[in-house]
Amino acid sequence: MCGRFAQVIKHDQLQKLLTELKLRDSSEQIELNYNLAPTQVTAAIVTRENLRYLGFFRWGLIPSWSREIGKYNLINIRSDTILEKPTFKTGLSRRRCLIPANGFYEWRQSDKAPFFIHPAEAELIFFAGIYDSWTYPDGSFIPSCSIITTEANQLMQPLHHRMPVLVLEQDREAWLDPQNTDARDLQSLLIPAPEDYLSLYPVSRYVNSVRNNSPACLEAVSGTAEIF
Repeated sequence: MCGRFAQVIKHDQLQKLLTELKLRDSSEQIELNYNLAPTQVTAAIVTRENLRYLGFFRWGLIPSWSREIGKYNLINIRSDTILEKPTFKTGLSRRRCLIPANGFYEWRQSDKAPFFIHPAEAELIFFAGIYDSWTYPDGSFIPSCSIITTEANQLMQPLHHRMPVLVLEQDREAWLDPQNTDARDLQSLLIPAPEDYLSLYPVSRYVNSVRNNSPACLEAVSGTAEIF
């Protein structure tokens, strides 16, 4: 699964994103969040009406048909069942997003020790997500999103049996292309990342509290990085 991640995208990285993914230029700076938790705001890349841009979403999908905010708060959606519910299937067909991140946190099942999982070589990873918009009675609205998860690869298996779907560079254009509406074809992209794509290291239990949001969340702790 994915229950916490880091989105610390500095100005130069943002400018690189704008160029590489052909985004509309944005004057908005992404808030630096070392410990992004459910219900907080995350930046995500979307394409609507052939305009690709950086939007801001509540992490935890609230379906547009929901009667209230609290009843549905889906931070993760399983790739293997995403076609079984109309809301998720439609989201996969027509409301996809890419969520840029420095990496994500996972807690070892045996002792709940936290680890930070990050790209082995690239600066950022990109979670596959879907989004929706929920409207208040007064007409205001909340855009929200969810991260799609898949089976863990070998690196992740000792920590957890699930992991977020990472959209690799060669698939990002296809993922963001609004003309791609075949849900079954898109589902074929929802697979575990290659074994050598990620690396990890243990971090302090300081990250356990969502109130803690500083570079200390990303600092490696002394000791072995073995996860078995």
